[in-house]
Amino acid sequence: MNEDSLAVLRDPKETLRRLARSSRGGLVTTERSAELLGVGANVASLTLGRLARRGWLTRVRRGLYLILPLEAGREGTAIEDPWVLARELYSPCYIGGWTAAEHWGLTEQLFRTTFVVTSANIRHSRETFVGAEFHLTRGTKERVAQVGQVWRGGERIAVSDRERTIADALANPTWVGGIRHLVEILRTYRDMKEWNPSRLIERLEEIGSGASFKRLGYLAETVLESDPYLVDEALARRTSGVVKLDPAIAKRGPINTRWGLSVNVPIERDTPDT
Repeated sequence: MNEDSLAVLRDPKETLRRLARSSRGGLVTTERSAELLGVGANVASLTLGRLARRGWLTRVRRGLYLILPLEAGREGTAIEDPWVLARELYSPCYIGGWTAAEHWGLTEQLFRTTFVVTSANIRHSRETFVGAEFHLTRGTKERVAQVGQVWRGGERIAVSDRERTIADALANPTWVGGIRHLVEILRTYRDMKEWNPSRLIERLEEIGSGASFKRLGYLAETVLESDPYLVDEALARRTSGVVKLDPAIAKRGPINTRWGLSVNVPIERDTPDT
């Protein structure tokens, strides 16, 4: 430890300022702090603990702290951007499901929880840290690595694009709150200037789910005015066997032999405008 590092540690406010300048969305880890302060991991851990006891940091979990404004107290602390916190907690991961659908304007529904797809080991499907609620699901490293990033303030965060969000939901309708909500998302997407059916097929191929093509083909005929491109592409990739239209619903429905679907949720057909 050099003299500069010792001087910084003797001045808690200077320590805090140095950490804040290089924090990621207001978040610092023990490892990152050791690097910034030029000290060992044990000294960094003790320093962060001391700052937390003074009310300048709040401990999110072991080794991860949120920097608070100097005027903030211990009560009512909350993360400014849950996406940044998700990246620090669950990396490698991406923001997907209903949260991505809301981000891209595919839905007007608001969800309290942030949907996170992670290839890290997780013990629970729901967790809450400093006021931010997360819904967690596992994905393979390959699946997570396919997703691009967007800017959130000064931070880059992985989030599924419109087509990947829909592809994920066709494979797992619960990711957007069920098949009926997926129907509304598809209708909204169809009416957007960003409508790109060929890219949607590409995203479905990346996932490699035969069930997702069954659902897409059926919904393309039912709620997308029998879009010929999507119907033909889905037919070409249709797999054998029968799956549920909405696997989260226990009951079975009539079998649609064309698509190999148990239609266990009634879907209202679109009718052309006259």
